[in-house]
Amino acid sequence: MPRARILTLPRRLAFTLTELLIAVGVLVIVVLAAAKIFSAASKVSAIAGANADLIQTATAIEQQVRADFANLPRNAFMVLQQVEVNPLGAFQSVDPSLGTAEIRADQIAFFTRGARTTTQYTGSQEANSNNGIATTWTPESAVARIYYGHGVQAPALPIGTGPFSYENSNATVVPWQGGRVELERWTDGAAQGAGNIPLTKASLWPLVRLATLMGTDGLPTTIDNAGNASNTAYPRFGSSDVNASVTLFTNKIIRLGPLATKYPNTYAPLWTSGRVDVVKWQPDDLFSQMAFQADSQQIPSGIPFIVSNYSAPWSGPSSRLRMIQTLANWAAPATAVNPANGANALYLAYPRVEKAGPSASKADQMLTAPVLAANCSSFKVEWTWADGVGRSFSGYSDNTAPTGGEGIGMLVNPRAAQPWFGLDKLRIVTQPPGVFSDLPNSAVRPVSNSPNFTDNGQVAEWGTVGIPLVVSNLASDDIVCSVEGTINRSATDNSVRDRPVWRCSTEQGLKRVYQAVFGFNQDDRGTFNPSAFLRGPYTPLPSAIRITIRLHDPLGRIEGGRDFQFIVDLPKR
Repeated sequence: MPRARILTLPRRLAFTLTELLIAVGVLVIVVLAAAKIFSAASKVSAIAGANADLIQTATAIEQQVRADFANLPRNAFMVLQQVEVNPLGAFQSVDPSLGTAEIRADQIAFFTRGARTTTQYTGSQEANSNNGIATTWTPESAVARIYYGHGVQAPALPIGTGPFSYENSNATVVPWQGGRVELERWTDGAAQGAGNIPLTKASLWPLVRLATLMGTDGLPTTIDNAGNASNTAYPRFGSSDVNASVTLFTNKIIRLGPLATKYPNTYAPLWTSGRVDVVKWQPDDLFSQMAFQADSQQIPSGIPFIVSNYSAPWSGPSSRLRMIQTLANWAAPATAVNPANGANALYLAYPRVEKAGPSASKADQMLTAPVLAANCSSFKVEWTWADGVGRSFSGYSDNTAPTGGEGIGMLVNPRAAQPWFGLDKLRIVTQPPGVFSDLPNSAVRPVSNSPNFTDNGQVAEWGTVGIPLVVSNLASDDIVCSVEGTINRSATDNSVRDRPVWRCSTEQGLKRVYQAVFGFNQDDRGTFNPSAFLRGPYTPLPSAIRITIRLHDPLGRIEGGRDFQFIVDLPKR
């Protein structure tokens, strides 16, 4: 019997479930690895792009600063104000993302030459005239006052207004404090109630370059028999059509012209309003305002460079105080006749700027023009003198005893590092808590606090500073270096005691402040009496300044920002 044939179908090949699971797992691993690689590459690319942006911004800032300093005029002065918002090593609430980083809000103002026109177009010289005097014109000048420092933002305030001061206070608004502020209409100073300014993180502070033209409008001023100035027939300042003022002083009470009594009934917006970039001060007017005090009869008399009342350094009048008042806001007492006679506290002032204009009007758009960098948490300026500054001759001979009157000036040893001067760094001591002490061998400190100045021929590690850069009798004077002013003899505050360092008002946070004024007397080395009149004691310009800025990427791609530093050599005189 034949055997039955069994038909077999061909065997089909396939993956088992286990094999499929393994394949899918491998695929997931590959995809995740590829995604991680792409993510890392994207992050690296983003950081590289942010770095490139910050480098480009820093380079532009450096180029602008160098161009401004390259054209310093011969007969002007420079004001440096260093403000320590947060000392190195201290935790702060201004911007927690910065941890214990040092935060500085320094300011520097000086004058530069070169033809410039106003930011806001205000008409042409030929547009209108009355008896040959132009009633509209395009302001331009060959000299401008340049300000570098932070600015204050108030984007939520009503259009056409500006912050006047903190509510019920004489203190103007500063970047590191928000709160209720009194408002004014910028065109005429009328009170506009109160508003709120939120606290802005330090990484969002704008860095500002504000150029204020030093010019004149050619308008006459009539002096009556009593010596009072009458209003000009064609008042320009205070009009809503112009962006000009008659003063560089930041005092909210002082809004009147050169030598105090011109335009007595005319409101003049402060340059710190951010909408002003023209001031009716020629360089000669500037010198007169800094060196002389005029009474109601327009009779001027000289004032000292530093007031002799060392226990009340903010009293006046003094030339040095008036120069600082072009940066720092001061409260009463102050009148039209006595426009700069001091205050009971140190007040700081920062110009208002905005990253975006509150409206399309030219005046509001002017608020955006000064912004140099949109995100700058720290701006620090330090200074130095080069070897030989102030030296009358070689100094002491081997067989001659020093008398204390030799003009040794600045002496830097050839192999030593160049010293830098300014606000000394502090560190927080944990035991006891809250106590400050000097950092050991700090590279930066005031001249007046330096252990290396001398009047007896001794030379320290880096060198020495002698007269005429410091006064001759260092043992008894409360002024060591006229550039830096009076020594603080506070009995309780170790962080400012025995230094030319002070604290700003309580309303502004009691920050440490160092001020230096240069250049009013750049020629007469024989004068080093800090109470001298006219050009005052010898206060030469720095030989160089060192600027350190911390810039931030607006998208937050670089944690903590990035620091940049550059040194600018000032023109030799």
